[in-house]
Amino acid sequence: MHITADLDEPPDIFMAVSSILISKTFDTGMICSSEQSIIIVKDVYDEVIKELKLRGAYILNDQEKEKIAKTIIIKGKLNPAIVGQSARKIADMSGVKVPSDVKILAGEVSEIGLEEEFAQEKLSPVIAVYRAENFEDAVEKAYRLVELCGAGHTSVLYTDERKQNRIGVFACKLRTGRILINTPSSQGAIGDLYNFKLEPSLTLGCGSWGGNSVSENVGVKHLLNYKTVAERRENMLWFRIPPKVYFKRGITNLALRELQGKKRAFIVTDSFLFNSGGIYNITKVLEEINIDYQIFFGVKPEPTVSTVNEALSLVRAYEPDIIIAFGGGSPIDAAKIIWLMYEHPETDFKDIAMRFMDIRKRICKIPELGKKVQMVAIPTTSGTGSEITPFAVITDDETHIKYPIADYALTPNVAIVDPDFVDSMPKSLCAASGIDALTHAIEAYVSVLATNFTNSLR
Repeated sequence: MHITADLDEPPDIFMAVSSILISKTFDTGMICSSEQSIIIVKDVYDEVIKELKLRGAYILNDQEKEKIAKTIIIKGKLNPAIVGQSARKIADMSGVKVPSDVKILAGEVSEIGLEEEFAQEKLSPVIAVYRAENFEDAVEKAYRLVELCGAGHTSVLYTDERKQNRIGVFACKLRTGRILINTPSSQGAIGDLYNFKLEPSLTLGCGSWGGNSVSENVGVKHLLNYKTVAERRENMLWFRIPPKVYFKRGITNLALRELQGKKRAFIVTDSFLFNSGGIYNITKVLEEINIDYQIFFGVKPEPTVSTVNEALSLVRAYEPDIIIAFGGGSPIDAAKIIWLMYEHPETDFKDIAMRFMDIRKRICKIPELGKKVQMVAIPTTSGTGSEITPFAVITDDETHIKYPIADYALTPNVAIVDPDFVDSMPKSLCAASGIDALTHAIEAYVSVLATNFTNSLR
């Protein structure tokens, strides 16, 4: 439990030093949330040291520091004889002469590690003082000190509160459950005295960083037993389909005309549909309603991440306001991920590929889609249902693992289910996808997760 005070060019050195002395002398430094080290940026180092001396801190010279070090830590462990003792008493035990009114003993050190006695937890009015080159160096030193023997507990930053970016960097870097700003650590960490965000408590959890089950201040709520009555319920009580689903033979012509007013369409398909001319039934309508289009026909069975990236380079240059997926499950699945990565280029594929138990409880939330470009899915097979579902299956080129990506955001805006396209496929493919659809229907009929709502779709 190592508490670090990081003085980052504080707006009020008097306040910062006063707070450290108030905290470090409370209960003679025994409380676990008292500061163990002070890190001072070089620009204010001399000024802070001067203020420490004025307020009762005794800055040890090299010989005195070595004597104190051998007293506070013996054979790598804290000497229990110093715990709870005054600074004057510890100095006497070490053979060091100090003024009778000394409040704390401060040793200026540079090393961070178990070989440096002052870097360890001391549970006494003894503190280490480090010099930092700048804010970034101070944060790095604070991180190393906390990791050395106090992960999870408390850290303190003294700075101008208007520097929210620095506070954010400090808070994100240090793995402590309590990040205090311009606050005496001993009193601030127990809550309610200097802030109202921490639960008033003298028992402070350190989370998994410190081997605890909680990282917050332990309060009454942690001592209560709660009973939860959980009745059996179906997990999937609702699902989403596209807002518009066209389902009729020959409906493609009429459905596509509702896109009139759009400017550019990016069509995702495979080489078979492109070369066989099946895509002409789509492009001719787009030409009639003055929508420019570009065709990507590089999708292969079991589309890969590299295929998506290849198409993305074209999409970003073309800047369409419609993406049309035309084909079986592969082109539609690929188009969904292209859609996602185009609207939200900050998305990491590894994040969205993480497994989950329930589509509504994903660790990584996929942002809402459809604000930049509309997604239209036109299937040519009967088996996948990708045109109306939130699922897409993509293969990682490096690992060759197939990842089922699922999120309701991936549901297309429009689905055009035209049996004419299915009939135009090779007979074997048409028959296989028909059997696939029949299998899905039987599966829905016998599923133990079936509900009255899903029964209507069998």
